[in-house]
Amino acid sequence: MGSVIRSAFGVFTSRILGFLRDIFIAAVFGASALTDAFFVAFAIPNLFRALFAEGALSSAFVPILGSKLKKSEYEGYSYLSNMVIYLSSIIAIFIIIFSLFSDKIILLFMPGFIGDKEVISVASNILIIVMPYLLFVSVSALFSSFLNLRGSYFIPYSSTALLNLAMITSIYLSYIYSKNIYFLAWGVFFGGLIQLGYILLFSYKFGFKFSFDKKSISDVKKTFLLIVPSIFGVGINQLNFLVGRVLASYLPFGSISYLYYANRLFQFPFGLFSVTIGTVSLTELSKNDSIRRFEIISKSILSIFLIILPASLGLILLSDDIIRIVFQRNQFNFNDTVNTANALKMYSLGLLFFSLNMTFTKIFHSILDTKTPVKISAILLVSNIIFSLLLLKPFKHSGIALASSLSAFIGTIIYVKLISQKKLYSFKDFLSKYNWYILKIILSNFLMSIFILYLYHKRVHVLLIILLTIIFYLVVLQVFKINFKEVLR
Repeated sequence: MGSVIRSAFGVFTSRILGFLRDIFIAAVFGASALTDAFFVAFAIPNLFRALFAEGALSSAFVPILGSKLKKSEYEGYSYLSNMVIYLSSIIAIFIIIFSLFSDKIILLFMPGFIGDKEVISVASNILIIVMPYLLFVSVSALFSSFLNLRGSYFIPYSSTALLNLAMITSIYLSYIYSKNIYFLAWGVFFGGLIQLGYILLFSYKFGFKFSFDKKSISDVKKTFLLIVPSIFGVGINQLNFLVGRVLASYLPFGSISYLYYANRLFQFPFGLFSVTIGTVSLTELSKNDSIRRFEIISKSILSIFLIILPASLGLILLSDDIIRIVFQRNQFNFNDTVNTANALKMYSLGLLFFSLNMTFTKIFHSILDTKTPVKISAILLVSNIIFSLLLLKPFKHSGIALASSLSAFIGTIIYVKLISQKKLYSFKDFLSKYNWYILKIILSNFLMSIFILYLYHKRVHVLLIILLTIIFYLVVLQVFKINFKEVLR
Protein backbone atom coordinates (compact mmCIF):
# COMPACT_ATOMS: atom_id res chain seq x y z
CA MET A 1 0.00 0.00 0.00
CA GLY A 2 2.95 2.34 -0.61
CA SER A 3 0.79 3.94 -3.28
CA VAL A 4 -1.56 5.04 -0.51
CA ILE A 5 1.24 7.01 1.13
CA ARG A 6 2.21 8.68 -2.15
CA SER A 7 -1.44 9.46 -2.88
CA ALA A 8 -2.04 10.74 0.63
CA PHE A 9 0.98 13.04 0.37
CA GLY A 10 -0.39 14.47 -2.88
CA VAL A 11 -3.80 14.99 -1.31
CA PHE A 12 -2.15 16.46 1.79
CA THR A 13 -0.50 19.15 -0.34
CA SER A 14 -3.88 20.07 -1.77
CA ARG A 15 -5.77 19.81 1.51
CA ILE A 16 -3.40 22.16 3.31
CA LEU A 17 -4.00 24.78 0.65
CA GLY A 18 -7.70 23.92 0.77
CA PHE A 19 -7.63 24.69 4.48
CA LEU A 20 -6.01 28.03 3.81
CA ARG A 21 -8.58 28.75 1.11
CA ASP A 22 -11.49 28.06 3.46
CA ILE A 23 -9.86 30.04 6.27
CA PHE A 24 -9.61 33.04 3.94
CA ILE A 25 -13.19 32.59 2.71
CA ALA A 26 -14.45 32.51 6.30
CA ALA A 27 -12.34 35.52 7.30
CA VAL A 28 -13.31 37.70 4.34
CA PHE A 29 -16.91 36.60 3.76
CA GLY A 30 -17.92 34.82 7.02
CA ALA A 31 -21.08 32.70 7.05
CA SER A 32 -23.85 34.66 5.36
CA ALA A 33 -26.46 34.59 2.63
CA LEU A 34 -23.77 35.43 0.06
CA THR A 35 -21.51 32.57 1.13
CA ASP A 36 -24.58 30.31 1.05
CA ALA A 37 -25.11 31.48 -2.55
CA PHE A 38 -21.51 30.77 -3.55
CA PHE A 39 -21.36 27.36 -1.88
CA VAL A 40 -24.60 26.26 -3.53
CA ALA A 41 -23.50 27.49 -6.98
CA PHE A 42 -20.07 25.86 -6.64
CA ALA A 43 -21.70 22.65 -5.42
CA ILE A 44 -23.53 22.22 -8.75
CA PRO A 45 -20.48 21.58 -10.97
CA ASN A 46 -19.03 19.53 -8.12
CA LEU A 47 -22.18 17.41 -8.10
CA PHE A 48 -21.70 16.58 -11.78
CA ARG A 49 -17.97 16.31 -11.25
CA ALA A 50 -18.66 13.30 -9.04
CA LEU A 51 -20.75 11.81 -11.87
CA PHE A 52 -18.40 12.50 -14.77
CA ALA A 53 -15.07 12.42 -12.99
CA GLU A 54 -13.85 10.74 -9.80
CA GLY A 55 -16.72 8.38 -9.06
CA ALA A 56 -18.84 6.84 -11.77
CA LEU A 57 -16.51 7.25 -14.73
CA SER A 58 -13.37 5.90 -13.07
CA SER A 59 -15.16 2.74 -11.95
CA ALA A 60 -15.60 1.60 -15.57
CA PHE A 61 -12.87 3.62 -17.28
CA VAL A 62 -9.86 2.51 -15.19
CA PRO A 63 -10.23 -1.29 -15.72
CA ILE A 64 -10.76 -0.86 -19.48
CA LEU A 65 -7.90 1.61 -19.92
CA GLY A 66 -5.62 -0.62 -17.84
CA SER A 67 -6.46 -3.63 -19.98
CA LYS A 68 -5.85 -1.72 -23.22
CA LEU A 69 -2.52 -0.27 -22.10
CA LYS A 70 -1.33 -3.80 -21.33
CA LYS A 71 -2.16 -4.94 -24.86
CA SER A 72 -0.89 -1.89 -26.71
CA GLU A 73 0.00 1.68 -25.83
CA TYR A 74 -1.55 2.86 -29.09
CA GLU A 75 -4.87 1.19 -28.22
CA GLY A 76 -4.80 2.75 -24.78
CA TYR A 77 -3.98 6.22 -26.10
CA SER A 78 -6.66 5.98 -28.79
CA TYR A 79 -9.26 4.88 -26.27
CA LEU A 80 -8.33 7.73 -23.90
CA SER A 81 -8.35 10.29 -26.72
CA ASN A 82 -11.83 9.30 -27.87
CA MET A 83 -13.07 9.33 -24.27
CA VAL A 84 -11.87 12.95 -23.97
CA ILE A 85 -13.79 13.97 -27.10
CA TYR A 86 -17.04 12.22 -26.18
CA LEU A 87 -16.97 13.33 -22.54
CA SER A 88 -16.16 16.94 -23.45
CA SER A 89 -19.07 17.03 -25.89
CA ILE A 90 -21.53 15.77 -23.30
CA ILE A 91 -20.32 18.19 -20.64
CA ALA A 92 -20.40 21.14 -23.07
CA ILE A 93 -24.13 20.52 -23.54
CA PHE A 94 -24.62 20.54 -19.75
CA ILE A 95 -22.71 23.82 -19.42
CA ILE A 96 -24.81 25.54 -22.09
CA ILE A 97 -28.12 24.37 -20.60
CA PHE A 98 -27.15 25.29 -17.03
CA SER A 99 -25.90 28.70 -18.12
CA LEU A 100 -29.07 29.52 -20.06
CA PHE A 101 -31.35 28.52 -17.18
CA SER A 102 -29.06 29.34 -14.26
CA ASP A 103 -31.67 31.20 -12.18
CA LYS A 104 -34.19 28.36 -12.37
CA ILE A 105 -31.55 25.72 -11.61
CA ILE A 106 -30.33 27.68 -8.58
CA LEU A 107 -33.86 27.71 -7.17
CA LEU A 108 -33.93 23.91 -7.39
CA PHE A 109 -30.88 23.78 -5.14
CA MET A 110 -31.84 26.51 -2.66
CA PRO A 111 -35.67 26.81 -2.73
CA GLY A 112 -35.72 28.36 0.73
CA PHE A 113 -34.31 31.57 -0.79
CA ILE A 114 -37.16 31.98 -3.30
CA GLY A 115 -38.21 35.27 -1.69
CA ASP A 116 -34.69 36.76 -1.81
CA LYS A 117 -34.16 37.83 -5.42
CA GLU A 118 -30.76 39.41 -4.73
CA VAL A 119 -29.25 36.18 -3.35
CA ILE A 120 -30.75 34.12 -6.20
CA SER A 121 -29.35 36.60 -8.75
CA VAL A 122 -25.86 36.43 -7.23
CA ALA A 123 -25.95 32.62 -7.08
CA SER A 124 -27.18 32.48 -10.69
CA ASN A 125 -24.33 34.67 -11.95
CA ILE A 126 -21.77 32.66 -9.97
CA LEU A 127 -23.11 29.43 -11.49
CA ILE A 128 -22.51 30.74 -15.02
CA ILE A 129 -18.90 31.57 -14.14
CA VAL A 130 -18.06 28.26 -12.41
CA MET A 131 -19.82 25.79 -14.73
CA PRO A 132 -16.83 25.48 -17.17
CA TYR A 133 -14.88 24.14 -14.19
CA LEU A 134 -16.86 20.93 -14.70
CA LEU A 135 -15.26 20.44 -18.13
CA PHE A 136 -11.74 21.18 -16.88
CA VAL A 137 -11.92 18.85 -13.89
CA SER A 138 -13.64 15.99 -15.75
CA VAL A 139 -11.00 15.86 -18.49
CA SER A 140 -8.35 16.14 -15.77
CA ALA A 141 -9.89 13.06 -14.12
CA LEU A 142 -9.42 10.99 -17.28
CA PHE A 143 -5.76 11.83 -17.47
CA SER A 144 -5.37 11.38 -13.71
CA SER A 145 -6.53 7.77 -14.13
CA PHE A 146 -3.94 7.35 -16.87
CA LEU A 147 -1.23 8.68 -14.55
CA ASN A 148 -2.42 6.34 -11.76
CA LEU A 149 -2.01 3.37 -14.08
CA ARG A 150 1.48 4.61 -14.89
CA GLY A 151 2.24 4.50 -11.17
CA SER A 152 1.93 8.23 -10.56
CA TYR A 153 -0.36 9.11 -7.66
CA PHE A 154 1.16 12.29 -6.28
CA ILE A 155 0.69 14.41 -9.43
CA PRO A 156 -3.07 13.81 -9.90
CA TYR A 157 -3.89 14.39 -6.25
CA SER A 158 -1.63 17.39 -5.88
CA SER A 159 -3.20 19.04 -8.95
CA THR A 160 -6.09 20.32 -6.85
CA ALA A 161 -3.52 22.47 -5.05
CA LEU A 162 -3.44 24.67 -8.16
CA LEU A 163 -7.19 25.23 -7.91
CA ASN A 164 -6.80 26.20 -4.27
CA LEU A 165 -3.93 28.57 -5.06
CA ALA A 166 -6.03 30.28 -7.72
CA MET A 167 -8.96 30.65 -5.31
CA ILE A 168 -6.69 31.98 -2.54
CA THR A 169 -5.34 34.56 -4.99
CA SER A 170 -8.87 35.56 -5.96
CA ILE A 171 -9.88 35.96 -2.29
CA TYR A 172 -6.85 38.17 -1.70
CA LEU A 173 -7.74 40.34 -4.70
CA SER A 174 -11.32 40.52 -3.48
CA TYR A 175 -10.16 41.61 -0.02
CA ILE A 176 -7.97 44.35 -1.48
CA TYR A 177 -10.45 45.79 -3.94
CA SER A 178 -14.09 45.25 -3.02
CA LYS A 179 -14.78 42.07 -1.03
CA ASN A 180 -16.84 41.04 -4.05
CA ILE A 181 -17.67 37.32 -4.00
CA TYR A 182 -17.52 37.16 -7.82
CA PHE A 183 -13.72 37.21 -7.50
CA LEU A 184 -14.00 33.83 -5.80
CA ALA A 185 -16.04 32.44 -8.70
CA TRP A 186 -13.41 33.52 -11.22
CA GLY A 187 -10.80 31.86 -9.01
CA VAL A 188 -12.63 28.57 -9.55
CA PHE A 189 -12.70 29.11 -13.33
CA PHE A 190 -9.00 29.89 -13.75
CA GLY A 191 -7.97 27.35 -11.11
CA GLY A 192 -9.70 24.55 -13.02
CA LEU A 193 -8.05 25.65 -16.26
CA ILE A 194 -4.58 25.67 -14.69
CA GLN A 195 -5.24 22.28 -13.08
CA LEU A 196 -6.07 20.77 -16.48
CA GLY A 197 -2.90 22.19 -18.02
CA TYR A 198 -0.81 20.71 -15.20
CA ILE A 199 -2.31 17.23 -15.63
CA LEU A 200 -1.91 17.34 -19.43
CA LEU A 201 1.75 18.37 -19.14
CA PHE A 202 2.64 15.37 -16.97
CA SER A 203 0.51 12.99 -19.05
CA TYR A 204 2.67 13.88 -22.06
CA LYS A 205 5.79 13.38 -19.95
CA PHE A 206 4.53 9.88 -19.10
CA GLY A 207 4.22 9.06 -22.78
CA PHE A 208 0.66 9.95 -23.74
CA LYS A 209 0.00 11.01 -27.32
CA PHE A 210 -3.34 11.91 -28.81
CA SER A 211 -4.30 9.07 -31.16
CA PHE A 212 -7.57 8.46 -32.91
CA ASP A 213 -8.70 5.01 -34.00
CA LYS A 214 -12.32 4.31 -34.90
CA LYS A 215 -11.98 0.82 -33.39
CA SER A 216 -11.83 2.29 -29.89
CA ILE A 217 -15.14 4.14 -30.32
CA SER A 218 -17.05 0.93 -29.54
CA ASP A 219 -15.11 0.67 -26.27
CA VAL A 220 -15.98 4.28 -25.46
CA LYS A 221 -19.67 3.52 -25.97
CA LYS A 222 -19.26 0.41 -23.82
CA THR A 223 -17.72 2.55 -21.06
CA PHE A 224 -20.63 5.00 -21.06
CA LEU A 225 -23.11 2.12 -20.95
CA LEU A 226 -21.24 0.65 -17.98
CA ILE A 227 -21.24 3.94 -16.09
CA VAL A 228 -24.98 4.59 -16.52
CA PRO A 229 -25.95 2.60 -13.41
CA SER A 230 -22.88 3.91 -11.61
CA ILE A 231 -23.87 7.49 -12.48
CA PHE A 232 -27.18 6.88 -10.77
CA GLY A 233 -25.34 5.42 -7.80
CA VAL A 234 -22.89 8.30 -7.43
CA GLY A 235 -25.70 10.73 -8.20
CA ILE A 236 -27.74 9.29 -5.38
CA ASN A 237 -24.76 9.65 -3.04
CA GLN A 238 -24.41 13.27 -4.08
CA LEU A 239 -28.14 13.75 -3.57
CA ASN A 240 -27.55 12.91 0.08
CA PHE A 241 -25.53 16.12 0.40
CA LEU A 242 -27.93 17.95 -1.91
CA VAL A 243 -30.86 17.07 0.34
CA GLY A 244 -28.97 18.65 3.21
CA ARG A 245 -28.38 21.88 1.32
CA VAL A 246 -31.99 22.09 0.15
CA LEU A 247 -33.31 21.61 3.68
CA ALA A 248 -30.72 24.00 5.11
CA SER A 249 -31.95 26.71 2.73
CA TYR A 250 -35.13 26.84 4.85
CA LEU A 251 -33.07 27.46 8.00
CA PRO A 252 -31.55 30.82 9.06
CA PHE A 253 -28.95 32.46 6.79
CA GLY A 254 -25.54 30.84 7.18
CA SER A 255 -26.81 27.30 7.78
CA ILE A 256 -25.57 26.12 4.37
CA SER A 257 -22.22 27.71 5.12
CA TYR A 258 -22.00 25.99 8.53
CA LEU A 259 -22.51 22.63 6.84
CA TYR A 260 -19.95 23.51 4.18
CA TYR A 261 -17.21 24.53 6.63
CA ALA A 262 -17.86 21.47 8.82
CA ASN A 263 -17.89 19.18 5.81
CA ARG A 264 -14.59 20.62 4.61
CA LEU A 265 -12.90 19.67 7.88
CA PHE A 266 -14.63 16.29 7.75
CA GLN A 267 -13.33 15.84 4.20
CA PHE A 268 -9.73 16.38 5.29
CA PRO A 269 -9.17 12.90 6.77
CA PHE A 270 -11.78 11.39 4.44
CA GLY A 271 -10.15 12.76 1.29
CA LEU A 272 -6.60 12.39 2.56
CA PHE A 273 -6.89 8.70 3.37
CA SER A 274 -10.29 7.14 2.63
CA VAL A 275 -10.63 8.33 -0.96
CA THR A 276 -6.99 7.57 -1.76
CA ILE A 277 -7.25 4.12 -0.19
CA GLY A 278 -10.36 3.45 -2.27
CA THR A 279 -8.79 4.76 -5.48
CA VAL A 280 -5.56 2.83 -5.04
CA SER A 281 -7.55 -0.29 -4.13
CA LEU A 282 -9.57 -0.05 -7.36
CA THR A 283 -6.40 0.44 -9.40
CA GLU A 284 -4.63 -2.47 -7.69
CA LEU A 285 -7.66 -4.76 -7.85
CA SER A 286 -7.94 -3.99 -11.57
CA LYS A 287 -4.33 -5.06 -12.09
CA ASN A 288 -4.24 -8.17 -9.89
CA ASP A 289 -5.91 -11.57 -9.86
CA SER A 290 -8.13 -13.07 -7.17
CA ILE A 291 -5.15 -14.43 -5.22
CA ARG A 292 -4.21 -10.96 -4.05
CA ARG A 293 -7.77 -9.65 -3.59
CA PHE A 294 -8.00 -10.75 0.02
CA GLU A 295 -4.71 -9.10 0.92
CA ILE A 296 -5.53 -5.81 -0.86
CA ILE A 297 -9.01 -5.50 0.64
CA SER A 298 -7.84 -6.53 4.10
CA LYS A 299 -5.09 -3.91 4.11
CA SER A 300 -7.59 -1.30 2.95
CA ILE A 301 -9.91 -2.08 5.87
CA LEU A 302 -7.04 -2.16 8.37
CA SER A 303 -5.73 1.16 7.05
CA ILE A 304 -9.15 2.74 7.58
CA PHE A 305 -9.39 1.49 11.16
CA LEU A 306 -5.80 2.52 11.88
CA ILE A 307 -6.15 6.08 10.55
CA ILE A 308 -9.81 7.05 10.30
CA LEU A 309 -10.92 5.86 13.75
CA PRO A 310 -8.49 8.14 15.66
CA ALA A 311 -9.28 10.98 13.24
CA SER A 312 -13.00 10.59 14.01
CA LEU A 313 -12.46 10.62 17.76
CA GLY A 314 -10.13 13.60 17.53
CA LEU A 315 -12.63 15.64 15.51
CA ILE A 316 -15.47 14.80 17.89
CA LEU A 317 -13.55 15.59 21.07
CA LEU A 318 -11.80 18.74 19.81
CA SER A 319 -14.31 20.11 17.28
CA ASP A 320 -15.03 23.40 19.11
CA ASP A 321 -11.38 24.33 19.52
CA ILE A 322 -10.47 23.17 16.01
CA ILE A 323 -13.18 25.34 14.43
CA ARG A 324 -12.19 28.29 16.61
CA ILE A 325 -8.52 28.01 15.63
CA VAL A 326 -9.20 27.41 11.94
CA PHE A 327 -12.06 29.78 11.17
CA GLN A 328 -12.92 32.24 13.97
CA ARG A 329 -11.59 35.63 12.87
CA ASN A 330 -12.87 38.82 11.24
CA GLN A 331 -16.29 38.07 9.71
CA PHE A 332 -16.51 34.56 11.25
CA ASN A 333 -17.73 35.04 14.84
CA PHE A 334 -18.22 32.90 17.98
CA ASN A 335 -21.78 31.96 17.03
CA ASP A 336 -20.54 30.71 13.66
CA THR A 337 -17.91 28.63 15.47
CA VAL A 338 -20.45 26.92 17.73
CA ASN A 339 -22.82 26.14 14.87
CA THR A 340 -20.06 24.80 12.63
CA ALA A 341 -18.53 22.70 15.44
CA ASN A 342 -21.90 21.07 16.18
CA ALA A 343 -22.23 20.02 12.55
CA LEU A 344 -18.63 18.71 12.50
CA LYS A 345 -19.32 16.45 15.49
CA MET A 346 -22.29 14.90 13.71
CA TYR A 347 -20.41 14.38 10.46
CA SER A 348 -17.47 12.83 12.34
CA LEU A 349 -19.71 10.17 13.89
CA GLY A 350 -20.06 8.64 10.43
CA LEU A 351 -16.49 9.11 9.18
CA LEU A 352 -15.51 5.47 9.73
CA PHE A 353 -18.62 4.21 7.91
CA PHE A 354 -18.24 6.64 5.00
CA SER A 355 -14.66 5.39 4.63
CA LEU A 356 -15.55 1.70 4.74
CA ASN A 357 -18.35 2.24 2.22
CA MET A 358 -15.90 3.89 -0.17
CA THR A 359 -13.70 0.76 -0.17
CA PHE A 360 -16.66 -1.64 -0.33
CA THR A 361 -18.01 0.21 -3.36
CA LYS A 362 -14.65 -0.24 -5.12
CA ILE A 363 -14.87 -4.01 -4.56
CA PHE A 364 -17.98 -4.09 -6.74
CA HIS A 365 -16.53 -1.65 -9.26
CA SER A 366 -13.40 -3.80 -9.68
CA ILE A 367 -15.57 -6.60 -11.11
CA LEU A 368 -17.56 -4.08 -13.18
CA ASP A 369 -20.65 -4.54 -11.00
CA THR A 370 -22.01 -1.01 -10.86
CA LYS A 371 -25.64 -1.93 -10.24
CA THR A 372 -25.32 -3.21 -6.67
CA PRO A 373 -23.84 0.06 -5.30
CA VAL A 374 -26.69 1.92 -7.03
CA LYS A 375 -29.32 -0.12 -5.21
CA ILE A 376 -27.56 0.44 -1.90
CA SER A 377 -27.23 4.16 -2.59
CA ALA A 378 -30.96 4.40 -3.31
CA ILE A 379 -31.74 2.83 0.06
CA LEU A 380 -29.35 5.24 1.79
CA LEU A 381 -30.88 8.24 0.03
CA VAL A 382 -34.32 7.34 1.35
CA SER A 383 -32.96 6.74 4.86
CA ASN A 384 -31.06 10.05 4.74
CA ILE A 385 -34.19 11.97 3.77
CA ILE A 386 -36.19 10.32 6.55
CA PHE A 387 -33.50 10.94 9.17
CA SER A 388 -33.04 14.54 7.98
CA LEU A 389 -36.74 15.32 8.27
CA LEU A 390 -36.91 13.72 11.73
CA LEU A 391 -33.81 15.49 13.04
CA LEU A 392 -34.17 18.90 11.34
CA LYS A 393 -36.48 20.47 13.92
CA PRO A 394 -34.68 19.39 17.13
CA PHE A 395 -31.10 19.75 15.83
CA LYS A 396 -31.43 22.29 12.96
CA HIS A 397 -28.46 22.06 10.53
CA SER A 398 -26.64 19.61 12.85
CA GLY A 399 -29.50 17.17 12.35
CA ILE A 400 -28.76 17.15 8.63
CA ALA A 401 -25.15 16.16 9.33
CA LEU A 402 -26.23 13.48 11.81
CA ALA A 403 -28.69 12.06 9.27
CA SER A 404 -25.89 11.49 6.75
CA SER A 405 -23.81 9.66 9.39
CA LEU A 406 -26.71 7.39 10.36
CA SER A 407 -27.29 6.57 6.69
CA ALA A 408 -23.59 5.73 6.25
CA PHE A 409 -23.82 3.30 9.18
CA ILE A 410 -26.78 1.55 7.57
CA GLY A 411 -24.83 1.41 4.30
CA THR A 412 -21.89 -0.35 5.95
CA ILE A 413 -24.18 -3.06 7.34
CA ILE A 414 -25.75 -3.63 3.91
CA TYR A 415 -22.38 -3.73 2.12
CA VAL A 416 -20.93 -6.27 4.53
CA LYS A 417 -23.96 -8.50 4.13
CA LEU A 418 -24.00 -8.38 0.32
CA ILE A 419 -20.22 -8.76 -0.12
CA SER A 420 -20.38 -11.86 2.09
CA GLN A 421 -23.37 -13.30 0.24
CA LYS A 422 -21.72 -12.78 -3.16
CA LYS A 423 -18.46 -14.23 -1.79
CA LEU A 424 -16.45 -11.26 -3.05
CA TYR A 425 -14.56 -11.16 0.23
CA SER A 426 -14.59 -13.19 3.43
CA PHE A 427 -15.10 -11.01 6.49
CA LYS A 428 -15.03 -14.19 8.55
CA ASP A 429 -11.49 -14.94 7.37
CA PHE A 430 -10.57 -11.30 7.94
CA LEU A 431 -11.77 -11.39 11.57
CA SER A 432 -10.14 -14.77 12.10
CA LYS A 433 -6.80 -13.47 10.88
CA TYR A 434 -6.90 -9.92 12.24
CA ASN A 435 -9.22 -10.07 15.28
CA TRP A 436 -6.45 -9.28 17.78
CA TYR A 437 -5.11 -6.62 15.42
CA ILE A 438 -8.46 -4.84 15.33
CA LEU A 439 -8.90 -5.14 19.10
CA LYS A 440 -5.47 -3.60 19.68
CA ILE A 441 -6.34 -0.71 17.35
CA ILE A 442 -9.61 -0.12 19.23
CA LEU A 443 -7.81 -0.25 22.60
CA SER A 444 -5.18 2.17 21.26
CA ASN A 445 -7.94 4.59 20.30
CA PHE A 446 -9.59 4.25 23.71
CA LEU A 447 -6.32 5.14 25.43
CA MET A 448 -5.80 7.99 22.97
CA SER A 449 -9.25 9.41 23.80
CA ILE A 450 -8.47 9.38 27.52
CA PHE A 451 -5.18 11.12 26.77
CA ILE A 452 -7.00 13.84 24.77
CA LEU A 453 -9.55 14.42 27.54
CA TYR A 454 -6.77 14.64 30.12
CA LEU A 455 -4.86 17.26 28.12
CA TYR A 456 -8.08 19.17 27.41
CA HIS A 457 -8.92 19.19 31.13
CA LYS A 458 -5.45 20.62 31.81
CA ARG A 459 -6.24 23.44 29.32
CA VAL A 460 -3.42 22.53 26.95
CA HIS A 461 -3.58 24.43 23.64
CA VAL A 462 -5.46 22.46 20.96
CA LEU A 463 -2.53 22.45 18.51
CA LEU A 464 -0.25 21.02 21.18
CA ILE A 465 -2.95 18.47 22.08
CA ILE A 466 -3.06 17.30 18.47
CA LEU A 467 0.73 17.01 18.24
CA LEU A 468 1.09 15.18 21.57
CA THR A 469 -1.84 12.91 20.75
CA ILE A 470 -0.30 11.83 17.43
CA ILE A 471 2.95 10.99 19.22
CA PHE A 472 1.07 9.18 21.99
CA TYR A 473 -0.96 7.17 19.47
CA LEU A 474 2.13 6.10 17.52
CA VAL A 475 3.88 5.07 20.73
CA VAL A 476 0.88 3.00 21.84
CA LEU A 477 0.82 1.28 18.43
CA GLN A 478 4.48 0.41 18.87
CA VAL A 479 3.81 -0.97 22.35
CA PHE A 480 1.06 -3.16 20.88
CA LYS A 481 3.44 -4.16 18.06
CA ILE A 482 1.29 -2.69 15.31
CA ASN A 483 3.51 -1.83 12.36
CA PHE A 484 2.05 1.35 10.84
CA LYS A 485 4.17 1.19 7.67
CA GLU A 486 3.46 -2.50 7.07
CA VAL A 487 -0.28 -1.91 6.98
CA LEU A 488 0.05 0.98 4.50
CA ARG A 489 2.56 -0.77 2.29
